[in-house]
Amino acid sequence: MFTRCPGCQAGYELTAAILAEASGVVRCGNCGKTFNTLSHLFGEFPAENAEPIRGGGMPPLLEHAELVQTELPVHVEEPAPPEPPEFEEPAVAMPDSAAWQAPNRLWPGISAVLLVLLLFQSWLLWQTPGSPLARLAGSGSPEARANPNEVIQVISRDMHRHPSLDDAMVVSANLRNTGQFTIDWPVMEVSFYDASQQVLGIRRLEPSQYLHDERRVDDGMTPDTIVPLVMEFVVGATEPSGFRIRFY
Repeated sequence: MFTRCPGCQAGYELTAAILAEASGVVRCGNCGKTFNTLSHLFGEFPAENAEPIRGGGMPPLLEHAELVQTELPVHVEEPAPPEPPEFEEPAVAMPDSAAWQAPNRLWPGISAVLLVLLLFQSWLLWQTPGSPLARLAGSGSPEARANPNEVIQVISRDMHRHPSLDDAMVVSANLRNTGQFTIDWPVMEVSFYDASQQVLGIRRLEPSQYLHDERRVDDGMTPDTIVPLVMEFVVGATEPSGFRIRFY
C-alpha cells in the first residue's frame, strides 16, 4: 500500500504502523507538506498519472473473520433480601395501671365538695322566709302553706318627704295578720313609682330591717296583731308619687 504527496508528488510505501500513528496524517520528507494518506492511497506504487483509491462513502463489509471472540459471561448479582424492620419503642410511654387509678381517687373528693355546697345552698333557701324550700319543709302546717300577701293586710300606709334629707322619703304602714295562726315575718318588698306609673326603684327588706325590735323576729306575727312600721328610703333626685308593698 502506497501514498503520494500532493505537493511534490513524491511516493511512499505505507505500513499499518504509519496509518495508525496519527489516523493516517503524515508529513512529506521531501517537501515537508502535511497531508492525510487516506485521501491519497494507492494499491501499487503510484505512476505519474495514477489516481488514488476513491471510496463509495459507505463503510465496507468485512468478511472471512479469522478470529471470533466468544461472548464473555455476565455476572448478575441478585439483590439481597430486605432486612426485617426493627420495631422502636413508642415516643410516648403508655401509662401504667397506677396512673389510670389516680383519677378514681380524685372524683370522690370532688363529689364530696359538690355535696357540701348543695347542702349549704339548701340550708340557705330553707332559712329564707317565703322561699319554695322553706314552704316545702313546712308544708304539713297551714302556716307554711299560707300566702303572706293573702294573710297580711295593709291597713294604712303613707309616704312623705324626709324632714332632714332632701333625697329621702319616709314610708309608714300598719300591718295586720288576718289569719288564725302565727306566721313567720315575711320578706317585704317596697316598689316606688313616678306619676306615669314607671318603676323608679325596688327594695327588699328582711324582717330584721323593718322591725324596730329584732327580738320579735323569732316570735312571728301573731293573729289580729296590728304592727306599725316606719321606714326611711333614699330615692334620689326624682321624687316618687306612689309606692306598693308586697310580701315573700
